[in-house]
Amino acid sequence: MISSYCRRCASTSASNPAAWARNTLPGGFTSDGLKHYGLLTNFGQESLEQLKSQEVRRRRRQLDDDTNQPYVDLFSKRISDECSDYLKSQASPSDVLARAFFGSKHFMPERMILTPMHLLSGESSTSIPSSFQVKERFLQWTVVCKSPLELILSWQVSNVKGVTMLAFDPALRKAYHGNCINVTEKALDKPLAATGLQLHKTYAQFLLDGMVKELLSTKTNM
Repeated sequence: MISSYCRRCASTSASNPAAWARNTLPGGFTSDGLKHYGLLTNFGQESLEQLKSQEVRRRRRQLDDDTNQPYVDLFSKRISDECSDYLKSQASPSDVLARAFFGSKHFMPERMILTPMHLLSGESSTSIPSSFQVKERFLQWTVVCKSPLELILSWQVSNVKGVTMLAFDPALRKAYHGNCINVTEKALDKPLAATGLQLHKTYAQFLLDGMVKELLSTKTNM
């Protein structure tokens, strides 16, 4: 579920960044919030607005099923005052985050692998958008939820699907990168899966570091 923090930000005018920056509260982004969003929307494949109320209630009951919880993570990194002020000055900090994330040197090897595949299929853009709009596709990802401070994208490879979240908390001066995947925590207890999970966590943190470095580079070169 997109955080209440994000909903508050989305309800303010994007044309007045200073206004939404003043109205935000710290601590609005949580792994539980991302997990709830993933479960309720079938990992971004469905819209809550299109689901019948009975199905929404059924999925909400799943949230309390401790035996069938999906994997979720959320990493954060403190950014400099200069970077924070730069993001606050933007009408849509979430767009700036996404451009930094996908345009970073840390993401470049993955981008080089995925780009030829999507050039051939022609099903999604291979150029980083200037603005990430809901339903827009970039490489493996589709934008499913957006506010000035948070962007959630869905992806699917065969039977594995998940959501990727990028966010900025101006009160805490932190950038976030989170993931929720339709693989149960129980399935990840096996030795081979546990090794893969550790690699994923290391890579996710690496991508977050790359995004923050790219933000700093963008700010410095302005």
